[in-house]
Amino acid sequence: MRTLLSLALLPSILWAAAASPDFRIQVPHTSSAVMIDGVLSKDEWQDAKRVEVPDVATLYFQQSAGSVYIAVKYTKQPSGIVDLYLSPAEGEIYDFHASAKLGERTLHANTYSDWAWWNNRDWTANVSRVDSFEKHTFLPAPVREYQIRRTRFPSVSWRLRFELTAMTANSETQAITIFPQATTDKSTAGWLVLDLK
Repeated sequence: MRTLLSLALLPSILWAAAASPDFRIQVPHTSSAVMIDGVLSKDEWQDAKRVEVPDVATLYFQQSAGSVYIAVKYTKQPSGIVDLYLSPAEGEIYDFHASAKLGERTLHANTYSDWAWWNNRDWTANVSRVDSFEKHTFLPAPVREYQIRRTRFPSVSWRLRFELTAMTANSETQAITIFPQATTDKSTAGWLVLDLK
């Protein structure tokens, strides 16, 4: 009975470890070219470090000499929106949004700036493609790929937080998952740490 209980608790233990303040990811280097097209090509992402967000998505991390690549693959829903919160240094927090459009905002004095839409500097991500303008529907987009230039944030350690919005086939919000769990968008406490050495 004790063994069964221990096995039953294992996913919770792994989740707690992933959400702990000390969860660090040593980001591997890759020589593969990555096309930011919403397709996780095996050749492009074969060397990436993977992190599971249970029952929601798989996160992928890798870097080249000039860029950091981050991908989110929703595991059960046909589409998803991502808000990638990035802090290259204590006190600086950026939100990089990818859905049907790209947007960026910055935290200043505990308040986020207005969105700057389509004016993303030194980063990009794939966007949802329109299926029907009349019906306001989009083609499935279960993968979001980001490319961020190292020259924008040259520090060797970044902190990350994900707000993952799973969408239905009708482009309706299914669920929003925060990863790491129990973190906020205005403090880097408990965020993932990327080592980019």
